[in-house]
Amino acid sequence: MSAGASAKADCPLPSPSRQTTYARTLHRACLILGGVPQLARHFGVSEAALRSWLQAREEPPQMVFLAAIEIILLHLDQAGAA
Repeated sequence: MSAGASAKADCPLPSPSRQTTYARTLHRACLILGGVPQLARHFGVSEAALRSWLQAREEPPQMVFLAAIEIILLHLDQAGAA
């Protein structure tokens, strides 16, 4: 993913007082995949559910959180190999 893609991605982040590890992790995965539609499709969930998790209104299911971590780790692995 290029820096330009992340700047254009629609990946909401809650206010600093509401940021959680879950929300920050999902936000980073969202930036990597290019936006809410792409991440929701990857997880097989609705965009509304994903936005709720991104904005820390609800906690995501554990499997979604772990999948987001995997996206980040794979991205770091690919960046390190480049």
